[in-house]
Amino acid sequence: MIIDFTDIAKNNPSFRAYGGANGIKKGILFHGKPYMLKIEHRGKKKNKDYKHSVLSEYISSKIYSMLDIPTQEVVLGKIYDNGKEKLCVACKDFKEKGEYLYEFLNIKNSVLTENSSNGSGTELAEILEAIDKQNFCPASEVKERFWEMFVVDTYLGNFDRHNGNWGFLVNENTGIKHLAPVFDCGSCLYPAPTDEQLQVFLNDPKEMEKRVYVFPNSIIEENGKKINYHEFLQSTLNEDCLKAVRKMILKIEAKSNDIKDFINHIEVLSPVRKKFYTQILRMRRERILQPALERANKLMKKSYKQKIVMKFPDKDKSNNRVMNR
Repeated sequence: MIIDFTDIAKNNPSFRAYGGANGIKKGILFHGKPYMLKIEHRGKKKNKDYKHSVLSEYISSKIYSMLDIPTQEVVLGKIYDNGKEKLCVACKDFKEKGEYLYEFLNIKNSVLTENSSNGSGTELAEILEAIDKQNFCPASEVKERFWEMFVVDTYLGNFDRHNGNWGFLVNENTGIKHLAPVFDCGSCLYPAPTDEQLQVFLNDPKEMEKRVYVFPNSIIEENGKKINYHEFLQSTLNEDCLKAVRKMILKIEAKSNDIKDFINHIEVLSPVRKKFYTQILRMRRERILQPALERANKLMKKSYKQKIVMKFPDKDKSNNRVMNR
């Protein structure tokens, strides 16, 4: 169901303002709760159309929720603006009374060393170092969320999970601190192409493969180069990442049919966009995630066997051979 937010936006302002680059944003009260309303618009630059980033925000947030990761609540809608009907998505403001959102960018700034980049720097080693040094939440909990987002963003093709769109909620009155829900997913699911361009991709297997293996890349970097999702998951030895691969890809596999049905029942999606979304998600799941899961299982199994052998070094060789089969 598509909600008409025209009168709500006019008569029920929340008097909250929101930043960010992707589109027009209004603070509204919906069912008595504050929401940020993102509205489609065409930017000043040629071909800069934010219509599909509204859809990306809605669909990707819903998929995150389906995978049991705390995520902002979203409602798809329309609004009449300057005499035109436009798509919009209402994103619930998840800050409770007395809470502040501290983006990871600010947290990273607070633990910088002399040789570090600034808080917006997306070098992976620096991000992981900052996670270890921060004292807002246990580092293990933050790493788990970071890598789970990385795996889901791999699936969704997110090219912009930067340090400013994830972070912590802090209640300065009670001192309670916890990770914020996932938010700002408008850069997932290839928001730039038009329906006509998507049809060209669908007609050309090589173009579809490019959107699996070549781009988008993650905004996170290693040695100054943006990480290619496929290459990274086929080479990383980071144990926290491997754990997230094993956990999240199994969830994605279990929910893949539900995700397909969800997309196909969104009434404002054109047939070509439904086909592209479902096909590209299937391809990324089969060609990036499934091989990554197989590799992670092998590495973790090998690591477990090595730990067993080290724990019982006096076992005879025959027993070791049994364990290493």
